[in-house]
Amino acid sequence: MVRCQRVLVPISAVDGTIVLERLNDVLNVGRPTFGQGQSTIGIFVLSADGTEAERRQVTLGRYSVSTVEIVSGLKEGDRVIVSDTSTYDSYNRIRVR
Repeated sequence: MVRCQRVLVPISAVDGTIVLERLNDVLNVGRPTFGQGQSTIGIFVLSADGTEAERRQVTLGRYSVSTVEIVSGLKEGDRVIVSDTSTYDSYNRIRVR
């Protein structure tokens, strides 16, 4: 005969978030596939109707795994392309379909 009993099993993995700094009232976007924090990059900003995008110089600040602070070059409500646009490095304006 086997007797059932409760035992404590140690957990070998922990999932958590470490907050190093909390910033209030900061403009940010999803982290682009290019560029690093504390740098200036050219990023495509979509037109109001979304049919074109124009390259604009944007200064990046602090960043996390998924977002980056915008120091200058964008305003709240701007829509940007954060995927790889290196194919279009020689263009300042592109048409979006």
